[in-house]
Amino acid sequence: MDPIRRNNRHETYVSGQNPRNSAGYHQSRRPNARTAGQERSRPRRRRGLSGKALAALLLLPLAAAVVMITLFSGTAAPNHVEGIRRMRNTAEAGNDPAELPLDYPIGENNGADIIYAGDDTPAGSIPLTPVTVNDITDTGYLALVNYQHPIQNKPYMLSGAWPTVAVSRIDDMYLHDSALRAVSEMFSSARQEEIASFFVSSGFRSYDAQVILYDNGANSAFVKPPGHSEHHTGLAADILAPGVGMMEMAYSPEGEWLAANSYRYGLILRYPQGATAVTGIEFEPWHFRYVGRVHAYFMRRVNLVLEEYIAKIQSYEHLSFEKNGLTYHIMHQVPKDGMIYVPYALNFTVSADNMGGYIITAW
Repeated sequence: MDPIRRNNRHETYVSGQNPRNSAGYHQSRRPNARTAGQERSRPRRRRGLSGKALAALLLLPLAAAVVMITLFSGTAAPNHVEGIRRMRNTAEAGNDPAELPLDYPIGENNGADIIYAGDDTPAGSIPLTPVTVNDITDTGYLALVNYQHPIQNKPYMLSGAWPTVAVSRIDDMYLHDSALRAVSEMFSSARQEEIASFFVSSGFRSYDAQVILYDNGANSAFVKPPGHSEHHTGLAADILAPGVGMMEMAYSPEGEWLAANSYRYGLILRYPQGATAVTGIEFEPWHFRYVGRVHAYFMRRVNLVLEEYIAKIQSYEHLSFEKNGLTYHIMHQVPKDGMIYVPYALNFTVSADNMGGYIITAW
């Protein structure tokens, strides 16, 4: 039975099926040359309004009218500004959409996640406001970097991984701030569960570093050409456990724990077994990519790799899924005249897809 149930204008996935955030004023008087009690020899002259003051007074009604038109126009400026402010604050704070709890399980008894796709999704009724692409804060979480799509933007918000997390070398080891936070949380949980003391063996990699690696006879099944590596984003981390080889991570308790729990922290096993035909990369049980908790959860729930997931978002233009009474919206837009539309009544983040479009995540 096909797990995607078609219903007129939308498709619905059901859980368990797998389709493949001026005092002190003091007045002083100058000494008066007249003696006390002496009256003024000339009466006070009344002052009228100056020309400039009169002009300003006459312009007040016009200014008020302009303000009212702006406030109540179809693309109200306060909504536009508020939308940009919320987006910037959310991205800069590093908040993950929806802040799914870290103990979110994946399984048959996890309740019914209803995933909508198509024109009848709840996303269709979200009020939107236009912003220019120059005004958005691009998180980059969902930028697709592979053989077909070289990285377009320079990495940003990089931080030294040490001493936040254990690393194979202290110098020259960097990660995107959001990825570093997620890896740190994951390592902490692993220690509390007495699983392993993981460490990062590779993080951000510059173009020049990739050139050296690629030209030194690296295995092309695992190493991509310069410009095409996820390590250029700073969002990818190679994670190992002491005493466990790279390929041994696949079947070791440490590697199995990572594969089963990484989604809780917004990380995905980027190149899983059996997906080489889609990703172009052989199975890498050590390579994890930060995409954000909502997306990591969704991808694991429906068993999609990043290429398949972004293709589905682009195809439907918006997806929605409900979890424990909350609704999360994932929308795709291609800029028109340098503009995209973002929600101003919801929290949201925006990520370029590295293919000319933008993915908006709202909650």
